[in-house]
Amino acid sequence: MKKFLGLFILSLFLVVLTGCPKRPVVAPVDRARLEAEEAISSARKAIDAASEVGADTIKAEGLLDEAVAAFDAGDYATAIAKAREAELTANEAREEVLAKAREEVVEEAPVVEEEVVEEVAPRIYVVGTWERDRDCLWNIAKKPKFYGDPWKWKRIYKANLDKIKDPDLIYPGQRLIIP
Repeated sequence: MKKFLGLFILSLFLVVLTGCPKRPVVAPVDRARLEAEEAISSARKAIDAASEVGADTIKAEGLLDEAVAAFDAGDYATAIAKAREAELTANEAREEVLAKAREEVVEEAPVVEEEVVEEVAPRIYVVGTWERDRDCLWNIAKKPKFYGDPWKWKRIYKANLDKIKDPDLIYPGQRLIIP
């Protein structure tokens, strides 16, 4: 008992003497520098993404240049603000180009009336394993030989209510009717 008590007191003394390990403290200046570096990097990525779609990035690049100059001068707060502004400007330019492209596609798309095709007999599909076939109602509906549209998984579910209790759970070997 005396040995145990002696070891306990010695270990307690060592803990008190050495203290608990603490996280290294990052100086506020270093934290600001790291945040400025991340903001500049993020702005560069946004400008690159905007350039890829053909957006005008001149204003964003000018703001990024100001951010880099402020960073080099040690003014991390200004560098962060300018870099975030450059990122925002680049993202807005990119979104404008993408919105215009979407509008052009909608205007050019011809109006096609959907034709209803009735099938003679429903098809039967045997469910495979997830590992091999990635079979779920969503993926089965997405297959080109069925609907080619994953959002039509509910058709399969409704046609097989007697076999499927939960649409998230189908099992290998199940024979599903594909209407």
